[in-house]
Amino acid sequence: MTERKRALAALLALLLLLPLAGCGKASSPAPLELTLLQVGKADAIVLRCGGETLVLDAGDAAGGERTLRLLQDQGAERIDVLLLTHFDKDHIGGAPALLAAMPVGRVLIPDYEGEGAAYEALLLALDAAGVEAERLDRAVEFDLGDARVLVEPPEDYRSRGEGEQDNNFSLITTVRHGNLRLVFAGDAEKRRIRQYLRGDSAQPCDFLKLPHHGVYGPALETLLDRLQPAVVVICDSNSSPADSRTLELLRQRQIRVYETRRGDVRIVSDGVSLQTEQDG
Repeated sequence: MTERKRALAALLALLLLLPLAGCGKASSPAPLELTLLQVGKADAIVLRCGGETLVLDAGDAAGGERTLRLLQDQGAERIDVLLLTHFDKDHIGGAPALLAAMPVGRVLIPDYEGEGAAYEALLLALDAAGVEAERLDRAVEFDLGDARVLVEPPEDYRSRGEGEQDNNFSLITTVRHGNLRLVFAGDAEKRRIRQYLRGDSAQPCDFLKLPHHGVYGPALETLLDRLQPAVVVICDSNSSPADSRTLELLRQRQIRVYETRRGDVRIVSDGVSLQTEQDG
């Protein structure tokens, strides 16, 4: 073989190897940071990934102030998405404080009319902030940094007199981050849980924000058996702790449980595993 042919053969071999250079270990996603705040029997949850922020429920009025302080401590300058699962005051009462203090890109809410002072305050705060809420009658998906978020409304918003109407209208959210799945079930009760379990998104997950502050319900066992979470967080309080029957279900399934009545819960996902710690 001539020197010229040898050089061409070497060049060809090099060109064939170049595409393989990027086939090693895929780059890791930006970390997903999750904080479930100790705000009494209420939900106030902050997710941050790749510099973007999702607030999932805002607790009552005091919970809104706590959420705002956390965001400021974390250096957040805006809320990209404010997601309110339903219109109970322990989920929306803190939203006006957030809307007044920070720019908010999108507000996602269920598609029904709420009642009471907290709901009226929310509508006034949205108007003052110049934000038009998106009322969900179908599922929506969006990116939060390197995470993918799916928000699913109930099948319909007709009241059937089972449990609290608002609870059964809860939006249920699934966050996919790398190989991990995190599910946030609002205050879903029996009817809403059964609707959710009929859908394709009800698959095994790594994390579950347990619905309705740990209140025991007949559909809860089915939900746990379908999702098989490794970690569960319950947003409860010392005056309204999780039901002992709920805690027994979790113990039987050897699920790691954190209750916000004991302090803020902080979770970091690298897309492969979850690191969890709790204040207090």
